Amino acid sequence: MMVTISRNADCQTYRLESDLLAVTVNPERGADVLSVIWRPTETEVLWQNPRSRGLPPVRGDYDTDPRSYFDNYPGGMQELFPNAGPATEVEGATLPFHGEALRRPWTVEQTESTLTCTTVLTRYPFALTKTFRLDGGVLHVSARVENISDTELPVHWGFHPAFNTQTIAGSGQVYGAFAALTSHPEKFSSSQLHAPGARIDASLVDGVGVFNLAPAGSRSADLLYATVSEGWFGLKSPGSDLLVTMSWPAEILPELWIWEEAHAPGGYPWWGTAHIVAVEPHTTSPFGPLESEHGAIKISGGDTLQIELTLGVQPISQKEIPIGMDATGVAQLGVKT
Repeated sequence: MMVTISRNADCQTYRLESDLLAVTVNPERGADVLSVIWRPTETEVLWQNPRSRGLPPVRGDYDTDPRSYFDNYPGGMQELFPNAGPATEVEGATLPFHGEALRRPWTVEQTESTLTCTTVLTRYPFALTKTFRLDGGVLHVSARVENISDTELPVHWGFHPAFNTQTIAGSGQVYGAFAALTSHPEKFSSSQLHAPGARIDASLVDGVGVFNLAPAGSRSADLLYATVSEGWFGLKSPGSDLLVTMSWPAEILPELWIWEEAHAPGGYPWWGTAHIVAVEPHTTSPFGPLESEHGAIKISGGDTLQIELTLGVQPISQKEIPIGMDATGVAQLGVKT
């Protein structure tokens, strides 16, 4: 299949295009994936922050205040590294909310079929690389982190895709290899559907775990965690004939975070206006101070860690459900019994 890669007219974002997907990557800030469009119906599958749309992204802001993140949060998919959650400190380095990687400018190297973005963090001695490649309806991301110091250091690594609740993530279901979810152990919002620390048993359909997302009118906000036995999920919504999937190595990212913001009452940053669903593979849960975070990965000086992820879109009927993923990032489908 023909794939094209071009620089957009804004002179800072790049577009990768196959016959099925059009993907926008922003190397100027985080090498974020800002948009994934299913071309046959021109359906945007990622959530985009309406308050940031059209504004140039701000990069290089390492303010520890989470407002420096939310003020410039465009939606789409970010890479969270070397920490997630609130600002934290490791050996004198203050690491900002959700990590420095998403705030850095990345350099670009382009071939006929790949876009490779690289950066070196300022606060933490790590070099990062992401290579994007399209194959039909699947975006492949090869991500690598390298400790360029001689010191063994803890890291938290996660990927933060938010999905379009107007198209494929409205009041839908998350399918995956999990049996239960746990609500964040501390109060997450003033209007939670699930009490802090509550266990939510997943429904099992043909051996696959299913979690029902909060409807838009629930006026709630929750953060939930699930430990997966296989690294994949499928996101499907009633009325949509599209399935969105991700796959990743569960031995490195064994935790799945589900963040739901469903017009919950309250002030900054959402003011009750947003309906957001993010389904995120991570190294650990819950988040905590990085030096004491349970299960944080430690990378020795000079060592590298590399993972292969996919983000895919494919047609699905109302009777079908995802039951697994093949090696190419395409979901295996079964008929719901």
